[in-house]
Amino acid sequence: MLTQDQESKYLTSPHLCPYCGSDELSLGKATAEINRTVQSILCRKCKKRWTNIYTLAQIEEDEWDIRKDRINLWTGSSSISPFLSIP
Repeated sequence: MLTQDQESKYLTSPHLCPYCGSDELSLGKATAEINRTVQSILCRKCKKRWTNIYTLAQIEEDEWDIRKDRINLWTGSSSISPFLSIP
């Protein structure tokens, strides 16, 4: 089980294993749930596994207006994606 010190260090350096400090991490598929996203992590060095839990902390408004710029949010291309309805 993680100590409070290990957890605190991991939260400030999530690219390092909280158990052994290795950067040899394998990231599992992130799964979105109602109010959080979870992701399984495996340290390839010490073989420990844990789950990262992500929650929404804040939002930022986009600086541009998609109706004016005509940018596809998924590809960055200049054509509008067919599933977007722009008045």
